[in-house]
Amino acid sequence: MSRSYKVRLRPWPPDLGPDRDSSLAVVHRVGAVTPPGGHYMVRYRPGLLYATLHASAVPARACPHRRTLPRFHLPARTRATGDVEEGVCMGRTARERAYRWGAATIAALAVTAVVTPVSYAATSAEPAPQRVGGTPKIPAGAVRAADPAAGQALDLSVVLEPRDPAALNRFVAEVADPASPNYRKYLRTGEFADRFGAAPQTVERVRAELAAKGLEVGDLESDGLTLPVHATVGKAAKAFATDFDGYKLKDGRTGFTNTRAPQLDGRVADDVRGVVGLSNLAAYQPRNTGTKGAAKVQRSTGGALTPRLTGTTGTMCTDVKNLYASPPAAYDKQDYWSARSLASAYNMADQPNVQTSTTVAVYSLENYDLRDINSYQACHGTKASVSSVRVNGGPSEPASVDTGVGMETALDVETIIGLAPQAKVLVYQAENTWDDATAVLRRIVTDNRAKVVSISWGLCELNTPSEVISAETVLYQQAAAQGQTVVAASGDSGSTGCYNPYYAAPHANELVTDWPASSPYVLGVGGTSMQSAVSNQTTWTGSGGGVSQLAKVDAAGFQNRTGAGYGNVCAAGAGENCRQVPDVSAVGDPATGYPVAFGHTPDGAQYWNIIGGTSGAAPVWAALIAQADQDLACQANGAVGYAHNALYRLPATAFRDVTSGNNNLTESGNYSGQYQAGADYDLATGLGTPNGREIVKGLCAAVPRSAESTFNALTPARVLDTRYGIGRSGTSPVAANGTVKLKVTGVGGVPATGVTAVVINVTAAAPTATGHLIAYPSGTPRPESSNMNWLKGEVIPNLVTVPVGKDGSVNLFNASNGTVHFVGDVAGYYSTEAGGSTYLAKGPNRILDTRSANGVTTRTPVAGKGTVTLQVAGRGGVPATGATAVVLNVTATAPTSSGFLIAYPSGAARPTASNINWLAGQTRPNMVVLPIGTDGKVKLYNAGTGTVHFIADVAGYFTSATDGSSFHTAGPSRLLDTRYALGTSGTKPLAGGSTLALSLNDGHTLANAKAVVLNVTVTAPTSGGFLTVWPDGTTLPNASSLNWVKGQTVANLVTVPVVNGKIDFRPNAGSVHVIADLFGYYM
Repeated sequence: MSRSYKVRLRPWPPDLGPDRDSSLAVVHRVGAVTPPGGHYMVRYRPGLLYATLHASAVPARACPHRRTLPRFHLPARTRATGDVEEGVCMGRTARERAYRWGAATIAALAVTAVVTPVSYAATSAEPAPQRVGGTPKIPAGAVRAADPAAGQALDLSVVLEPRDPAALNRFVAEVADPASPNYRKYLRTGEFADRFGAAPQTVERVRAELAAKGLEVGDLESDGLTLPVHATVGKAAKAFATDFDGYKLKDGRTGFTNTRAPQLDGRVADDVRGVVGLSNLAAYQPRNTGTKGAAKVQRSTGGALTPRLTGTTGTMCTDVKNLYASPPAAYDKQDYWSARSLASAYNMADQPNVQTSTTVAVYSLENYDLRDINSYQACHGTKASVSSVRVNGGPSEPASVDTGVGMETALDVETIIGLAPQAKVLVYQAENTWDDATAVLRRIVTDNRAKVVSISWGLCELNTPSEVISAETVLYQQAAAQGQTVVAASGDSGSTGCYNPYYAAPHANELVTDWPASSPYVLGVGGTSMQSAVSNQTTWTGSGGGVSQLAKVDAAGFQNRTGAGYGNVCAAGAGENCRQVPDVSAVGDPATGYPVAFGHTPDGAQYWNIIGGTSGAAPVWAALIAQADQDLACQANGAVGYAHNALYRLPATAFRDVTSGNNNLTESGNYSGQYQAGADYDLATGLGTPNGREIVKGLCAAVPRSAESTFNALTPARVLDTRYGIGRSGTSPVAANGTVKLKVTGVGGVPATGVTAVVINVTAAAPTATGHLIAYPSGTPRPESSNMNWLKGEVIPNLVTVPVGKDGSVNLFNASNGTVHFVGDVAGYYSTEAGGSTYLAKGPNRILDTRSANGVTTRTPVAGKGTVTLQVAGRGGVPATGATAVVLNVTATAPTSSGFLIAYPSGAARPTASNINWLAGQTRPNMVVLPIGTDGKVKLYNAGTGTVHFIADVAGYFTSATDGSSFHTAGPSRLLDTRYALGTSGTKPLAGGSTLALSLNDGHTLANAKAVVLNVTVTAPTSGGFLTVWPDGTTLPNASSLNWVKGQTVANLVTVPVVNGKIDFRPNAGSVHVIADLFGYYM
């Protein structure tokens, strides 16, 4: 039986680009068989046209995908007219393109055909190809130029969907929700790929599809979602069924772009978020306004300042201030805001409790001149570390005052240095193309070296390619999941984000927000005008703001209220709002902008400029978040992280509300005045400008404590010895600046789960150069703390309490230019599981000194291979019963030969692990945590051949009772360094006989801690001596925490009670610099 079917051809869809050939008739191939004889789907024709198919049976099935037209099998005897490439009937223009791109063989196909009967199984093989992403967008002002050569190289990024997008969305919401058990349980470096990266089978399926199309596919990127692809224009055209057109840009550069969204096989299309890099046209724009007036030339640096104390804000040098005051005159607080003046206005100046420096990543799509940064630092007396990470080779065009290349980066870096001079700055750089712009962000996020990210580049949402927004959205989600705070400029075109004053841009007079500031995972920063004082501020008309047409947020989430002028332009559903921008603001008006060192005269003199824009406002907020991260208030519990919820919950006093003006830039042709500034949140300036110290206090107080855990003592067990391949493969020493990743869970008596920290005695042996150890949790950025110091050839031990990474590992970093062997003996662990012991801080109290018959019956030294049996229970604050383990600071002094100490519980077999190593004549201390024997005693064994004296001071004990304190991991972070006025008011060493009281009054956690765990280091002592660390407000005990000889650098772990929110440090003689790093606390 024969039937005839009439198929209605629908209008040409806009996502396939313009129908430039009126003779086009389209028939898309569904199957993998080249015509004739393949599976075809008839679809899309301009207008309402019809075609008739004659068949002897009903269609095999309806297409199950997005275009739901019937599918027919076309047999080999099908006759046709017209030209076909990949199942597309084309007229002459399209046919010429097919030959130009080296397309598949052209075959004939009839619109009217006789279709033979087929079974269901024969026609259900392959889903239809699909195009991924939207229509490519051509930059405003671009004109057609020569098309690229088919052999021109392309580097692409095929971005895959996360394995469970809904789970990712939930997790990001939960880490920012104080009511969630996942609140601030951020992912560690590398964990995102394991948890949310594409499934391995998905990766291989997409890889196979791309390779089958002749593309070269690289290894999966560390985000677990990006496949790098190398191709040529011709291969990409064939693989993705698109043409490429050449363009000349407004600035004279030439480039090309794909004409249609890339087409992928139906089997993999749903696995792909987008293909980035098919266009090499310019991407983002810097969000600055350029220089205000002529640049001033600085021909001398005689006004350079000496470095200031840690935490104090630099003051602009006199010669540059005078330079600005020269005709045409510009004055601080009127025509520009110097770093000190702006910091004072925003209550950010002279940070009082700055601790370990944090790292800020600056996103850059250009080169910059380090001489500019150096000139700025010389003028302000700062010495911030600034370094670069070049992505994909980095940008090629050199920085120049003539082209403006480098201006944006100079503004960003110098603003951060001026307001957070103790921060480190990492500039991530690449070419300004869509692929490289996305690659820079991916590198910042996957490196996870910086917890604060500053972005001053962007483009309005409607002109940013959909595949770029899609790819970057998941990267911003990853940043939020990892606890990175990302701030971005909201744009300089007011509420009309697409407006450009230099050429007629599409959508120029429409209300549009800027990307990436409109991402819900990015803190969008708008702009204000301010003169004289913060009380005299108003909205800058260029402040980017409004309602996103793309992004939606939970209506009960951080943006649970809407600003005046809000409209549902994103089609938000029930329980949703459209994302509103900006979140906050700072100075953006170029009339009251930022002084920036940028550019040089031909003879090398420095130019100084005044630059405005929200790209100055964004690094202000990046600097403020960096201040919070390195403030004492954030040291106990960690960095601010994804801060939106916490920021929006702060009291009104944390902000300087901007209540006048609007961001209606009428030059755009829009006169709506839609977004007026007003009380509370508005779409012109967000929540307002910062009241810095209040924001730092509020954000840090919102950070919860780490997990509560209890201690479990172990008989020491060796879990690492690089000399013998224990704990890692191979017997070679640890390389200079190398890291040992040591698995600590599931070994040496430590359980596989529930562990928060481990206590390990680490020994450095056979070092070939001076150096120090940094121990820190796996998956976190390496801190600036230290755990032990050594000289060439020394054997040095130290007890280490270190948080455990989520993979059950800790990192041991050799901070040295030489090699070293590491030995590790585990002495215990902290766990969230029931059954552990809590801690009671005591003393320090001396319970043993063989020199004075304290704890023993004679004053004779301990003989070689001899043992001291020490009664612990009932002495030094340790109760007679109920104590499970004791914390002792043990010192070996006056040894007559080299040797080492083994400490272990009475009644147990003596282990092989060592606690202290010494050479003849040396005095060596080390903290020891060990179980107490059933008879209330511990043993100290002299494993040397000569005699030695032992001294032991009780720091506290552990008990199975409930009256003790639980342990919380912290840091590692530096609280004290007298060399750099960190935790002190000056940089002088601590004099013998004087006391330094270190304040731990962070306003919440440390101020209320029962005790803290510190690694204390002394360096540059002018004579031999010892240091006592004890609780403030109590009598100086007869105890020592560290011992040294002149010139020696020594470290030791110290657990000390906290009284009055302080702890005290006192050397007994000479002078010495003291350093203290926080590793945990007891509550």
